[in-house]
Amino acid sequence: MSVSVESKNKEFKTFKIDLKELGLDERSELNDKFMEAAVDGVPKFSFWVDVVRQGTDLPDEEINKYSTDELIAIANKIFEEANKKK
Repeated sequence: MSVSVESKNKEFKTFKIDLKELGLDERSELNDKFMEAAVDGVPKFSFWVDVVRQGTDLPDEEINKYSTDELIAIANKIFEEANKKK
């Protein structure tokens, strides 16, 4: 599914990205990651990369082209889309 990723602080231009359709097991894993990160405090960079890897089919070379702010926005969009009421 293609979605638009926007910057809340205008740090980057809006862009589109294709997300995977996550099943219940993947959604559960994703929610566990976010909940653990919330308890632990500020997530590490690897947290955001792992979420992007789980929620997209992007190869590492493509993921590496995004800024940290863009990766965080993509990860948040993955979380948002995975938890939308179906």
